[in-house]
Amino acid sequence: MSEDEIPTTAAEIRAMAEEAEAEAEEAEALAAAARARARARQLRRKAELAEAAAVEDQTETAEEESTQEEAATAVAETEASSSDEAEARSEDEAHDNDTAVAAVSVETEESPDTAEAAEEESEAEISSDDAEKRPLRLQRLRRRPKWSTIAAAVAVLIIIAALSGSVYMVLDHRNAQRKRERVAEFAAGARQGVVTLTSLDFNHAKEGVQHILENSTGSFRDDFLKMADDFTKVVEQSKVVSQGSVQAAAVDLDTMTDNSAVVLVASTSEVTNAAGAKQDPRNYRLIVTVTRDGGQLKISKVEFVP
Repeated sequence: MSEDEIPTTAAEIRAMAEEAEAEAEEAEALAAAARARARARQLRRKAELAEAAAVEDQTETAEEESTQEEAATAVAETEASSSDEAEARSEDEAHDNDTAVAAVSVETEESPDTAEAAEEESEAEISSDDAEKRPLRLQRLRRRPKWSTIAAAVAVLIIIAALSGSVYMVLDHRNAQRKRERVAEFAAGARQGVVTLTSLDFNHAKEGVQHILENSTGSFRDDFLKMADDFTKVVEQSKVVSQGSVQAAAVDLDTMTDNSAVVLVASTSEVTNAAGAKQDPRNYRLIVTVTRDGGQLKISKVEFVP
């Protein structure tokens, strides 16, 4: 029977009413089934979200609750729209039936996609957690030093310590050698200066005085230069010949530097007069300061010790 035909008998009207009720019940059943599927997917989604919420903070939990409220609102809207569609189908039989079937088919087609998307999202979250934890484990494994690395480090430290000790010993030996060389050098300079000072010949008085000046520097040279003429006259008038020698020379290590040192000298001088008579040897103890001057060690100060 078409929509334009109007029922005339009670039987036809009753049949049409029963047919409309059956279609409405079928539509309601389809809608209820669709709602049940959607509800089941929503419950599964809620369970997955609840498991994920165990490792998330309070902010994510609030977001989940808002998502659940939106889902409940969507369900309510779906139920309301389904009831409206059922009423519309009772008024327009064929057209409403097609519309209900189409709506159910659309819901059926969309719901699996939503469920699959939710499952993929949860799997992505789990995989992301695993991906975050994996680098941490790798970093911990990398931070643990191996026994071979520790042994190599210890060996390197031992080698460095041995090399440092060797270098220290070599440097200490060189310093000691230089110190001995300076001691011998200053002692030799003091010996030469004292021998020059105590060795005089009246026949060559001026040459002797000049030799003393050449081997002296500083205050001693300045003072001796002032009295050089008088000293020359005394030597010539006394007609004395003296020959000095050094028995011992000791360097004061506390005063020694690279360019000067104080030296204690024990000296003896044998004196002979013009007639050839020899006198008893004269012993001297002198404190001599030796200073480097122009690359040569010279006497800069002399003190006679009684």
